[in-house]
Amino acid sequence: MSVAERVGFGHRADGGTSAATVTGLDPRGLVAAVILGTLGALTIMIVPGFVMLLGAQSGLDDQQLGYVASWDINATAAAIGFATFLVARLSWRQLALGGLVLLVLGSFLTGQCHTYSSLVGARIVAGIGEGLAIAVSFAALGSAANPDRAFGAYLVVGLSVSAALLALLPRLLSHFGPAVLFESFAVVSALSAVVLLWLPREANRPGVALDGTPGVSKHLAVAGLVGAFLYFIAQGAVWSYFERMGSASGIDPNIIGEAMGLSSFAGVGGAFLAVLLVSRCGRRWPLIASGILSVASFWLLRGQINGTELVVSGLLFNFAWNLAQPLLSGVCSDADCHGRVVVAMGCIQTVGFGIGPALTATLLRGHDYGPALWSSAAVLVVSLAIVLAGMRAHTRGVPAAV
Repeated sequence: MSVAERVGFGHRADGGTSAATVTGLDPRGLVAAVILGTLGALTIMIVPGFVMLLGAQSGLDDQQLGYVASWDINATAAAIGFATFLVARLSWRQLALGGLVLLVLGSFLTGQCHTYSSLVGARIVAGIGEGLAIAVSFAALGSAANPDRAFGAYLVVGLSVSAALLALLPRLLSHFGPAVLFESFAVVSALSAVVLLWLPREANRPGVALDGTPGVSKHLAVAGLVGAFLYFIAQGAVWSYFERMGSASGIDPNIIGEAMGLSSFAGVGGAFLAVLLVSRCGRRWPLIASGILSVASFWLLRGQINGTELVVSGLLFNFAWNLAQPLLSGVCSDADCHGRVVVAMGCIQTVGFGIGPALTATLLRGHDYGPALWSSAAVLVVSLAIVLAGMRAHTRGVPAAV
């Protein structure tokens, strides 16, 4: 079986009733979309390590670090939201190139900044670049015949890269310092521009879904977008402070780095499992399982924790998160055969993830993360309940196409 067949390009790989459309996206286009999406989302994927680098660069306190991360992620979300209206009008290659230019500039400036206001400015520039890169990547991945598998492939690569970085960051930081690491990322982003020639210039979609349904499934779109928004608020609130929680309990920085790296490898397993399960048992039960594991991971982080609890929590957290992500992307892809909802999901989830660190910062009292953890658990349960309700309404045949 070819790579294209495994990820569902050019035909329905899962044999289900998805409204995703057949496209001409080839394996090289998949590679380009995965690289672009990984670069754009890397700050989010390694946000506890990113916060650690910002702290070493500036000496800001925990609340200020959370707000800088929030500015970055919210700028990313705003750029994705703006790009939602551009992906059907402008060349994907031009949008992606503009995103990489801003990402290079913002990353380089971050390595030169040391104050709160200057770091916020640099990360807004970088965040806009990240958002444009993610938007083009999501548009390409969402155009696959089987978006669950395409997004799963993207997550496997992105999480493998982020796992290696999170495990190595404490050692790299001690040897090279934060400025060199930010500038190195700028160089990598610039070099990645060569793969943009592999991207399609625009979507190659027929006007209707495979089942002949035009337009948008309203119930599925609303449930998917609202659910993804709340889900990523919960995830961002906890993951952005994962390293800080370990430090507050006096855990060795090398153990924290290993915990973050191992957790990202667990995320790879979650994404692989999502790819395997979606064609066998659908999305409902994997989403429920992911919610149970996420709440368990939050519970392990309460109060004074040790290295073992941190590692186990990280493993559960990222496994569950990345089990759910491709399935949520598949829900939003099914809602609209033209790909607008899945790109909008990129904006919505990034806004949610950006609100998360600010929410934790607001609830933080010294080093007591309990209120943020319990609030995040409640928000996550509500988010998955909304998605499951939308899926149920959609499968019952409620007239929702507009």
